[in-house]
Amino acid sequence: MPLQLRITTTPALIGVRTKPARVEMESPKPLLEMERQQPQLNIDTEPVRVYIDQYECYAELGYKNFLDLVRDEAQRGYQRVMEYIAQTAQDGDRLAAIELGGDPIADIAEERSYDVSEDEPITFPLPQPKFYVTGGISIDYQPGKICFNAIVSPVRYRIIPHKVKIYLRQHPSITIEYVGHHIDRRV
Repeated sequence: MPLQLRITTTPALIGVRTKPARVEMESPKPLLEMERQQPQLNIDTEPVRVYIDQYECYAELGYKNFLDLVRDEAQRGYQRVMEYIAQTAQDGDRLAAIELGGDPIADIAEERSYDVSEDEPITFPLPQPKFYVTGGISIDYQPGKICFNAIVSPVRYRIIPHKVKIYLRQHPSITIEYVGHHIDRRV
């Protein structure tokens, strides 16, 4: 008679729990400071004026101011007086020299009757007028500036590693049962 046994097995079951790795990062935004200096442009204008000094030209032609005219006339008067004194002294010397003979009084009178004044010569080229220019434009430009300052904060991070947990979900077992009715106990 066949032996009637019933064998029941329960397999071992393994459970796996995983937690994926994570990286937590905190990155504050950088701070940017900017300072700007405006450019400056200064323009100063003064009306242009042209001064023409023609005094030397007019003075050469005889048109002088009062002070120069008086000074020149005084000089000319002094020169004429000195010439008259020299002429009078020369005429006196001629009159004193009676021993030479002749008629010195008639000769002197004849020379004086035809006295012609000399014109003052004009010299060419005449002096050029002097020009003076004042005024104009003055430009002062100073460029602007831009200064940057970046403040970068460090990145903070935390790493959570990957976790794997393996556990026995079900224990293995073997059950052997006799299902027959007769047991032979002989040995």
